[in-house]
Amino acid sequence: MKNDMGLNIRQLRLAKNMTQEQLGEKLSLSAQSVSKWENGVTLPDIQLLPELSVILGVTIDELFTLTDETRFERIDNMLFDVRFLSDADFAQTERFLKEKYGEEATRAKAALLLAQLYNKRADEYHQLAAPLAKRALLDNPDSKDAHNAIFDSDNGAYMDWNFTNHHKLIDWYKGFIRTHEDNFKAYLWLLDLLLADGRCAEAREYAEAMNRMDGQYHYLYYMSRICRAEGDFKAAEEWLEKLLNDYPDSWLTYVMYADEMAKQCRYDEAIEFYQKARPLRPQPPFVDCEEAMAHIYEIKGDYEKAISMYEAIIEMMKTQWNETEGEGIDLYLREIERLKKKKA
Repeated sequence: MKNDMGLNIRQLRLAKNMTQEQLGEKLSLSAQSVSKWENGVTLPDIQLLPELSVILGVTIDELFTLTDETRFERIDNMLFDVRFLSDADFAQTERFLKEKYGEEATRAKAALLLAQLYNKRADEYHQLAAPLAKRALLDNPDSKDAHNAIFDSDNGAYMDWNFTNHHKLIDWYKGFIRTHEDNFKAYLWLLDLLLADGRCAEAREYAEAMNRMDGQYHYLYYMSRICRAEGDFKAAEEWLEKLLNDYPDSWLTYVMYADEMAKQCRYDEAIEFYQKARPLRPQPPFVDCEEAMAHIYEIKGDYEKAISMYEAIIEMMKTQWNETEGEGIDLYLREIERLKKKKA
């Protein structure tokens, strides 16, 4: 029960965007006391439960047992807010999701969260592996295995077609579309895979099928990408110009155009169009434009502007998304610190 209640308090606290210090202050306790609850070392004093339940926005009973829907929501928040899950949090979350996967009513949600949980754990290990692999290569510059470990952990670009082609996943998506012909978004994922593998003729077929369902900007964008993959750069530019002319009020139009400019290393044009997209975004705004511009400024060696983009993101997360702590903020703080060291 200690671990269950501690996990509940942790998830409820994160959902309220509170630190352990802030929760402790509201209860006139230390952050260490809250940490002990969340790690299952101790339980809150029974006299604190009424006040604790009010602060966290739940009933006293819910401090002990959350509903399935509430617990799914807390897990979703935890996966986003926490950089590295403790072994206890991971094991407890895994047990709960496996149990709910066995129930028909909750199978779909549990399957998705389980997949996200495992992907997060894989990403956690990749974050731990990358600096170690780089250290190994610095110590042994002739080590091919160290190069492989760096690429495996840090999203390297392999030249080996046997390793990088996507034919199995392409076949899976083709089968999915055969049974879900009107699932528009599935076509986008399949088109990305086909273009990554240079299978342009098939990409044209699926782009045309997609266009019959939705004739908006997606078709124009993918036709530009297909033409570029085929080497017809003039046609690719014409499709992009048509995209701009036909959909001048969509923020995604400018993001798509900017992305293509960035892929061609036409960085100044990319920044111009990311800037044009910013005021057109829905509210609260996604931070894709700022992230992309931060990458471009770093590539160009302008670390100050890259830092300013990450600072803008943090401000947006706080004021527009009500995120004041957790990985959604810490990720960008780490990028700022990394760039400051690089600049120095």
